[in-house]
Amino acid sequence: MNPRYSLFGVIIILITILACSFGSDVFLEEPISVPPSDGPTQPTDLETATVAQVVDGDTIELTNGRQVRYISINTPERDQPFYQEATDANRQLVEGREVQLEFDVETFDQYGRSLAYIWVNGQMVNLTILKLGFANAYTVPPNVKYEEEFRQAERAAREAERGLWTGSEVALKITHIEANAPGNDNENPNGEWIEITNQGSEPVQMAAYTLKDEANHIYTFGAIAVAPAMTLRLYSGQGQDSPTELYWGLNGESIWMNILLLIYPLYQSIPKKAFFSASLDVSYKLLT
Repeated sequence: MNPRYSLFGVIIILITILACSFGSDVFLEEPISVPPSDGPTQPTDLETATVAQVVDGDTIELTNGRQVRYISINTPERDQPFYQEATDANRQLVEGREVQLEFDVETFDQYGRSLAYIWVNGQMVNLTILKLGFANAYTVPPNVKYEEEFRQAERAAREAERGLWTGSEVALKITHIEANAPGNDNENPNGEWIEITNQGSEPVQMAAYTLKDEANHIYTFGAIAVAPAMTLRLYSGQGQDSPTELYWGLNGESIWMNILLLIYPLYQSIPKKAFFSASLDVSYKLLT
């Protein structure tokens, strides 16, 4: 069991396809509308700073040159679907504005960035971006103060089909995750795998599809076709690819975190063609 992940967290699996000749070019030209919901109250006596620029959907730079990474969310990276939408939303919320920084137990990440919840006029920006559907919840202990609020916000965005969770029709479904490899996960990466099944009536060409977990580990599929009723298994470790078995290529590293998972199929979705992208999601609730 990986101690970084808490009981009752949620792991999000995304399969994404990028249209070769388009890309996600949707920009937020009008002011964003934040979905109404109850949320935490802004604490008093927080540090105040001014945002010089937005780096991306979950990172900002202050006027003193300090970079701040938002706690408990993960937005798409550059060249991933909804990267621009997440970045634009963050820009509208904070760029050039005075904000308040709330810290949790750990205050810096491995890159030297401050870790914080960002507040503007009583609204937590981290949570707002999650509510808009432009991020997935990514809570890493010991920074878990608002974990339940973040999980609820992500669930609401999925159910409302906002942003990443916008609905469409694709025949692929994640049908199994073997997350608990025998022994030490890092020493046995092929003891964990994920299975994807084509439940439609037409073959699905997997070229340009990517598999992503909530921590932004990404696998890009090659030119392989998944026939109707066919199941494709992707192992985390190394091996020789075949038409039905693929290998991520990891060595001394695992992906699915050695956690026993109970299928909790909250949602499966593919963003609309208007975004020229697609994303298939299945959520699992952690038991141990």
